[in-house]
Amino acid sequence: KMKTQFFLLTGMVLFMACNNESKDSVEKADSANRVNLDSNAASNGKAATAVSKTGADFLVKAMEGGMMEVKLGNIAKLKSKNKRVQDFGNMMIVDHSAAGEKIKDLASAGTVTLPGMTGDEKSKMIRDLNEKKASDFDKAYIDAMVDDHKEDIKEFESASDKVEDADIRGFIMATLPVLRKHLDSCTAIQESLEKKH
Repeated sequence: KMKTQFFLLTGMVLFMACNNESKDSVEKADSANRVNLDSNAASNGKAATAVSKTGADFLVKAMEGGMMEVKLGNIAKLKSKNKRVQDFGNMMIVDHSAAGEKIKDLASAGTVTLPGMTGDEKSKMIRDLNEKKASDFDKAYIDAMVDDHKEDIKEFESASDKVEDADIRGFIMATLPVLRKHLDSCTAIQESLEKKH
């Protein structure tokens, strides 16, 4: 009977491991955070530093978005021939890398699992932009940055109302002006690129 139980348990572990392969890095982080939150709830919230579900979800999304911005910034520096686009890409690398370090600090203080890489959707966007010809890249990249920063600002503003964790709220309030500066900058570049066409 012990052997049967052992094989059943081994089979379940293998099935779970194989099943996990189809999940992307963001889904895995979200799953790990749910398990972590459930175990904290079961221990009557003894882990005082544990971050709320809303806070954990926000950190995961913010980390993924920042990783995408950094990767695309590196591509822009290499692929673009336009100095303003290159400079914008560099600003993405510097600012979103700094934000990423703060997110890591907040996550480790609040026992939150972060994704190690972008999820499927954002990875596809990175691949698609990277495959663009240099002549088509600038417009596609800047258009994506305008849309992405509008979305980021909406998410940060929404999270500022919902997130209960004081340190995460502090990070949101400090980061919003940076995101607005990014949006102003890429919108101005977008307008200048449209004048050229």
